[in-house]
Amino acid sequence: MRPFEQQESEKGGYAFLLFLVWPLLSLASSLKNYREPWAKNILWAFTAFYGFSFAIGAENSSADIVRYIEHYESLAGMSLSFSEMIAQLGFSEEIDILADLIAVILSRFTGSSAVLTLIYGIIFGFFLSRNIWYILERLEGKLKWVTVLLLVSFFLLNPIWNLNGFRMWTATHIFLYGLFPFIFEQKYKSLLFCAASILVHFSFIVPVGVLALYLVFGNRMAIYFVFFLATFFISEIDLEAFNLLVENYAPEALQEQTAPYRNEEYVENIRQEASPDLNWYVIWYGKAITWSIMGFLTVLFFFCRSILKENESWVRLFSFTLLFYGFANILSSLPSGGRFVTVTNLSALALIIPYIQNRDYSQTMSRFVKAATPALLLYIIVAARIGLYSLSATSILGNPIIAFFFLGENISLNDFMKDIISIL
Repeated sequence: MRPFEQQESEKGGYAFLLFLVWPLLSLASSLKNYREPWAKNILWAFTAFYGFSFAIGAENSSADIVRYIEHYESLAGMSLSFSEMIAQLGFSEEIDILADLIAVILSRFTGSSAVLTLIYGIIFGFFLSRNIWYILERLEGKLKWVTVLLLVSFFLLNPIWNLNGFRMWTATHIFLYGLFPFIFEQKYKSLLFCAASILVHFSFIVPVGVLALYLVFGNRMAIYFVFFLATFFISEIDLEAFNLLVENYAPEALQEQTAPYRNEEYVENIRQEASPDLNWYVIWYGKAITWSIMGFLTVLFFFCRSILKENESWVRLFSFTLLFYGFANILSSLPSGGRFVTVTNLSALALIIPYIQNRDYSQTMSRFVKAATPALLLYIIVAARIGLYSLSATSILGNPIIAFFFLGENISLNDFMKDIISIL
């Protein structure tokens, strides 16, 4: 081993020793030394540790993770033959089989919910860490303050506490894990990961379908931008026509899985309850990040196209993002359809971040950066606050050894803080 490689190996070893003592401090060190080859693996390890010390707060009692755990624990108490295991996977009825596959196999060995969320953390953390570092590795020079805000926003759009919705949000990072190498390096084999995201959450047939459209029509920035703008004038989907389209052309398995989301009575109830009595920042923080990203895309299109065209990969990503954003806007009026806006926001930030960091931008872009900064800060503060609902004291102050003593008994920081306040 060469001296430099040996030195890097030693630094990585020290980082993992620190992780065993205090994972949070190790994570902070990896972010400070993000250019080191071992840094991404610390985030991966921390996400796995977060899964192992996962806390279901009172606010998350109706989250998908509760249903996953209940199903998994019920399987652990059953004696299943091989044919019954296959039946449990629901191959004949469901497209997305990863969560069921994990539950069935793992339940043959243990019924511990902490082990299930550990496996979730390992899978989610791998793709999360690789996607973040894929962007980081393409940034030049010392990070600008606005680049840091955008990077934090990228993380918070699909953070580690999205294990609460393991299927949807893991599929998101798997899709991006395949998309980025294809866009930036023309690695067509990576498209297999995009396709595999459908096996994690069936709804990813939408982004995969949009990607197929992009492969057919190629880079058409002007056309896609017009489409992107036009979709803002579509307030609601005609549900009857949409259902007719799905029932006539979609596979039967997809019809069955989407039926609850397309039920007209259910959709109408969701639309009527869309404006609950919430604090202003809860209502506006999501709009803040979306409008900021849309503003960046608009400024890039009108004032920075000549610079974008100097980098073919940026043209590809910009074209795909605009096309995808248009479809995401249309679907956002359906229950859960707004989640596609989050996926395309991540795609957009993968373009915006390297452009902002690596280029000297125009006066117009400079003014927009200043205007968008308060919106980005609002989003970061509120989105980070949400993490308190499933972050436990063990996740923040503990380590893997301490976590063994609190298996299944972790309390969220939010609930912990409420208890302390009530005592005081």
